[in-house]
Amino acid sequence: LYLYKATNPLNRQEDWEYIIGFCDQINKELEGPQIAVRLLAHKIQSPQEWEAVQALTVLEACMKNCGRRFHNEVGKFRFLNELIKVVSPKYLGERVSEKVKTKIIELLYSWTVALPDESKIKDAYYMLKRQGIVLSDPVIPVEKTLIPSPPPRPKNPVFDDEEKSKLLAKLLKSKNPDDLQEANKLIKSMVKEDEARIQKVTKRMHTLEEVNNNVKLLNEMLVHYSKEYSSEADKELMKELYDRCETKRRTLFKLASDTEDNDSSLGDILQASDNLSRVINSYKKIIEGQVVNGEVDLSMLPTTEGLNDPAPSVVKESTESNQWNLLQNEPVDLDFLNPKPVSVPCNSAVNPLLSSVSQPGCGASVPLPSTFTAPQPVSSISAPTSTSFIFSTGLPLAPAAITASTVPAATSALLTSATGLPLAGPGVPPVPYPGSPIFQSALFQQQGSPLKGPEISLANVHVPLESIKPSSVLPVTAYDKNGLRILLHFAKECPPGRPDVLVVVVSMLNTAPLPIKNIVLQAAVPKSMKVKLQPPSGTELVPFNPIKPPAAITQVMLLANPRKEKVRLRYRLTFTLGDTPSTEVGEVDQFPPVDNWGKL
Repeated sequence: LYLYKATNPLNRQEDWEYIIGFCDQINKELEGPQIAVRLLAHKIQSPQEWEAVQALTVLEACMKNCGRRFHNEVGKFRFLNELIKVVSPKYLGERVSEKVKTKIIELLYSWTVALPDESKIKDAYYMLKRQGIVLSDPVIPVEKTLIPSPPPRPKNPVFDDEEKSKLLAKLLKSKNPDDLQEANKLIKSMVKEDEARIQKVTKRMHTLEEVNNNVKLLNEMLVHYSKEYSSEADKELMKELYDRCETKRRTLFKLASDTEDNDSSLGDILQASDNLSRVINSYKKIIEGQVVNGEVDLSMLPTTEGLNDPAPSVVKESTESNQWNLLQNEPVDLDFLNPKPVSVPCNSAVNPLLSSVSQPGCGASVPLPSTFTAPQPVSSISAPTSTSFIFSTGLPLAPAAITASTVPAATSALLTSATGLPLAGPGVPPVPYPGSPIFQSALFQQQGSPLKGPEISLANVHVPLESIKPSSVLPVTAYDKNGLRILLHFAKECPPGRPDVLVVVVSMLNTAPLPIKNIVLQAAVPKSMKVKLQPPSGTELVPFNPIKPPAAITQVMLLANPRKEKVRLRYRLTFTLGDTPSTEVGEVDQFPPVDNWGKL
């Protein structure tokens, strides 16, 4: 509204009330700068000269009043490309007035002088000079020179001590030599105290950085650990990282006890301590096979003869204390590319986990139902009694996955444990689940015994991209680093017959000068929900070209939430930027209200 009124072609003069109002709105909103530059780019390319000139005035005001966040957005090739289109004769340059083109060139030049850190602005300006579009640097009046607001003066908590400051001022005003000497001693003590504080903060930062690096590396190694294929060097490195984490955990306890309750860094210390505890527990479960909080590594137990498929590295029981399984801390949930069926021995003497299951016995002596109903293949299967995350990806499974739409009664003699895991008896082929990107706890039901809880399967739900109608809800930026940006666009309507499903279009853009390859996006939601990623339009993005629109990948994501709970979606993103592989994780909770789904 502010921008519309500030750039209205019917304005007789620039309306600074709405221009400043637009700047204030940008500063209030979390995504203000990102949204503002898109709106401004559209207005600047208006065929009406007066509207475009007013939009450039608004842009100039925003650069002066909206700070570094806005500068960063303007300094991206995505926005600079839109300005270049206006002045380039290959695009709009022949149809745009000289007044508008001159104004854009003046702004670009003033930004190259005032914002030397925004290197892309300088690159864009000098590219225009090389192409002969800009022949000489414009002369910028002093009053129009961009002078960014200076950063706030850093506060010194020692010298901001009110009592000491008053005492020091009183001593310095005194003409008594003894008072001046006392003032000198006070200054020295304050400086010494400040140095000790800085040293303490520096040590804390280094400790937290070291902890985070060790946790990240050990997590990644545990995710890719295989008892059969991991080398001795990898195992030794993991053991060394584990020992470091144990040592650093004690260091963090001491740091937390020495930190004041009102210190903002206390939260970082406690978070790092939690991360350490999780990765240490993961190491104990996966490498040492120890039981941690009721969880056990079943791969450490002997398996039943006659089963060809190996068991997954970890089988988990959902507990109240571990409702949210973090992506990097739960290796079993990350076996995306090699889904394996679970096979557990029936002998309760060998497997103590089965001793508590109320079953008369194992093997042929167990009376089994004549038939079982297998669920349809889905992207992910979730137990309604758990709130752990289930991860989904839009990539197809490896060819090794077996397609089985039905399971014959003679070969589907599956035991079901108290935890809901299907247990394969001797001679029974394990049943993988086609379409499932990860190992899941399958939910089998006896005929006539329906599952409890609402049906949230997305197996038969498919939404073509061309059928999606965009909503008026602003997109959410899920990731914006390393030249790769991911936006979530929300559809206006739900799929037919599924008012509990939100349709999201994921857009991936490349603004880096390097190609991005092997892009894989994986998503996870609590088990009371379901997420499904349809196949993406591609997995590679060409390098950014400021003359051409940025390359993009689109992928449809379906999110089922029958209980209408608050949505928290976690994602894992892997890609190769140039020759450098990267793995990123993050979380998004800025979804439209559930009650508004289908009418956005």
